Amino acid sequence: MSEALSGLLVIDKPAGLTSFDCVNRIKRLLQVEKVGHCGTLDPMAKGILLILVGKATRYQDSYLGLEKQYWLRARFGEASETGDREGRVIATKPYDGFGETQLKEVLKGFVGTHLQTPPRYSALKYKGKPYYKWARMGVDIPRIPRAVEIRSIEFLNFAANIWEARVLCSRGTYVRTFVEDVALKLGTLGLLDDLIRERVGEFDLSQALPWEMVSESNRGELLQHFQCADRS
Repeated sequence: MSEALSGLLVIDKPAGLTSFDCVNRIKRLLQVEKVGHCGTLDPMAKGILLILVGKATRYQDSYLGLEKQYWLRARFGEASETGDREGRVIATKPYDGFGETQLKEVLKGFVGTHLQTPPRYSALKYKGKPYYKWARMGVDIPRIPRAVEIRSIEFLNFAANIWEARVLCSRGTYVRTFVEDVALKLGTLGLLDDLIRERVGEFDLSQALPWEMVSESNRGELLQHFQCADRS
């Protein structure tokens, strides 16, 4: 395999694939060993996934630190194992008693820096093993709250038990946890119903390659979409 390649690919990840599925597919297409992504997207989530190839992987930390913008749709009244609609529902609770005004007021309280506890099902590691593997084994592990920053929240819609918003946040922010925490503030439960990462730093969906195009490309075609990755 060639390691002389170096560059950035901006991908629009579809729902149903893991971030590592995308990395492995691009490895095979480009016949290169060093390929990495800059921020995991859950299988359910769609949107911007930055892929670094070859020597460009040395810049991964600088890309991981870029702010991120998400569109989200969430649901009140249920909690799941994973914090999203793909997990098994483990609890329900009434969600009446509040409306759009109360929701908007609660959302305002999340703008700024605060501590957030990472979800049990995440790619973070404990003793070398991802959290989600411990969770699947039924083992509770220490999950230390981490400081995250939500820079802005744009309220979009609230109808029945469904609400939508657009969130601009720092590295390490879990939208699933944010959704659960908002519901708790309102005295109910919540889970994430849909998620699109619309932007990472200066890269937005208008620049992203559709996954269908990527997966059907040959090596030469994919190389034409390389961008310079050097952020020094």
